[in-house]
Amino acid sequence: MTKPGDLLTKKAIISCDKISSKQWSVLLIELNLMKESWKSFATINIESPGFEKIVRWGKRKHNEKEEQ
Repeated sequence: MTKPGDLLTKKAIISCDKISSKQWSVLLIELNLMKESWKSFATINIESPGFEKIVRWGKRKHNEKEEQ
């Protein structure tokens, strides 16, 4: 059983060298999928420039128009 004092904020920093913008976008989309699947266990915050736009792009269906 988890004690109230055991629930501390944890932080991880991910930085990548030699990664293309497409690879970075895919990584953020995959991290967002993990965030959604862990929703019942923890609140995960992902901060990155353009994160919301990348996630919207990753969730759109093939025949949907892009939102501006």
